[in-house]
Amino acid sequence: MSRRKQESSSSEDSSPDSEEEERRRDIKERDEFAQRLKKKDEGRTRNVVESQGRKAYEEAAKRLKLEADDRDKLLPQLRKQSRRQYLEKRKDDKVAELEADIQDDEYLFDDSAITQREREDREHKKNLLRIAKEHEKARELERIQRYHMPKDIKKGDKEEYVEVDEREKMPNSEQKKWEAEQLASASYKFGSKDVRAKKDEYELLLDDTIDFVQAFRMDGSKEKDKKAPVTEAQKMKMDIEETKKSLPVYPFKEDLIAAIKEHQVLIIEGETGSGKTTQIPQYLYEAGFTNDGKKIGCTQPRRVAAMSVAARVAQEMSVKLGNEVGYSIRFEDCTSERTVIKYMTDGTLHREFLSEPDLGSYSVMIIDEAHERTLHTDILFGLVKDIARFRLDLKLLISSATLDADKFSAFFDDAPIFRIPGR
Repeated sequence: MSRRKQESSSSEDSSPDSEEEERRRDIKERDEFAQRLKKKDEGRTRNVVESQGRKAYEEAAKRLKLEADDRDKLLPQLRKQSRRQYLEKRKDDKVAELEADIQDDEYLFDDSAITQREREDREHKKNLLRIAKEHEKARELERIQRYHMPKDIKKGDKEEYVEVDEREKMPNSEQKKWEAEQLASASYKFGSKDVRAKKDEYELLLDDTIDFVQAFRMDGSKEKDKKAPVTEAQKMKMDIEETKKSLPVYPFKEDLIAAIKEHQVLIIEGETGSGKTTQIPQYLYEAGFTNDGKKIGCTQPRRVAAMSVAARVAQEMSVKLGNEVGYSIRFEDCTSERTVIKYMTDGTLHREFLSEPDLGSYSVMIIDEAHERTLHTDILFGLVKDIARFRLDLKLLISSATLDADKFSAFFDDAPIFRIPGR
């Protein structure tokens, strides 16, 4: 009997320790499962927009490596090329400066008003300018590529230097000269070559011409100022602006922003097509809710809706999809560091809770299409309700298209309801 009591007492003492150990093991397994799930999703997610910070870092690392490896090899060649280019430019500048100096000297001072030393200095400058120009002409002659027939020079004979004709400096001069000779030999001309061309012996008699009083044109009465034609891009932008102003949510823009600033949780009720999904994130962006580096998130129950709405908002804001406006769905991420308005599915927001439980990178979170009451949406309601209680700076908007707004308001501690009438 005493033995049984001893065993039961020992089992009671060890039961709290075993429960604590089991709880720690469950927490460890849960964290490991979350890490495995996160790595698996990251491996299967296609990044549509590459990270600019990482790309810039890789390019900078390549440049540093190239500079460290080839510095001793490239610098001597670069110095030599730079010196040659500098001397070419300096030579032209100095010649132009010398020529301008001579012209100014001759224009300002007459020969009788200068001393002998100044006159010699002027002549010296002229000689330098003449030599520089002759040297440049000689360099131009050296650049001309032509073939000279070799001559059989006997001993004692000296080869005479002949200046090149100006016409031979032109490209293909030999071919043009040969073609001119062949064309002249093929044409027939009668008479002597030195006969002067016949001229008209009498002038042409013309009637009296009109003496115009004014030499300029007078402006007509026809209107010249016409409006420039509207381009397709301007026409599309005007259509977008008209569409935005025709939405039912547009007249309530200021009241909606004021209500969001006043209340942390707000229930927005409006019919489908009133502009809740596309316009409210733009209003928040214009009101400055993203100035502190945080984003505006908006959830959608379906993947196609998240992609199409993000593309429409990017078109209305005149930005590229993936920069300021992006979307994130399963197996596809079209966002970057510049993204301030992010559309995502409910499941994607669930995955973000694993890496960021407090949603610290978001200033506003919009749960759209709440009236559909999917499983993911109902789970999000409980999560965002807990976060809103300890993150007072987070604005939470629940968007619904039906009359269930009263139920949502009661669930979120009697949150106020903002109703948008239909068309």
